[in-house]
Amino acid sequence: MSRTQEKDRRAERRKPFALALMDDHLAAIGQVALRGGVLDNLIELTAEQLIQRQPLVIRKELSKFSTVRKIQLIKEAFTLDMPECSHAIAEFFSEIGAARSERNEIVHRTWRTADTDEVKALVRVKHNEPEELVRRVTAESMIALANLLLDLAIELGDWKMTANNANLRHSAKAPGMPTPVWPVS
Repeated sequence: MSRTQEKDRRAERRKPFALALMDDHLAAIGQVALRGGVLDNLIELTAEQLIQRQPLVIRKELSKFSTVRKIQLIKEAFTLDMPECSHAIAEFFSEIGAARSERNEIVHRTWRTADTDEVKALVRVKHNEPEELVRRVTAESMIALANLLLDLAIELGDWKMTANNANLRHSAKAPGMPTPVWPVS
């Protein structure tokens, strides 16, 4: 088979898989992926900081945790350091879970056309079962998610600093230590 024939055959085989996505959809998907990566990197860094507090054998095991388990580890550590904020911490980490789930659907689901060019359908494909609609998205809804992911990353940084301060306050309250002078925020 000649190169031209091979190219034509590949192009023909790819037609059913062509994405009917507009440039603004593709840009929005990229924003979701990149800003989701920023959040995931901050989750990893925060978990790494918490893991460093542990003995070596425990550090080795905790470092093997999945991102979801590291999120749970961070949530529990923050709650221990700041029990007075437990409801706000739980709400915050619930938002992270929902946003990451939506991000995963955008990045990992199968795309289909919907009623209009602006709206696209994300579907779950299973063997021997009909496709299941997961959600409908627009470029605008994906940009809103990308912005939320960035806001959550920034807020995680704020929580991390607040937890660090709380942890320092608890350490300074040990017997023989002076009362800390920095305020509780």
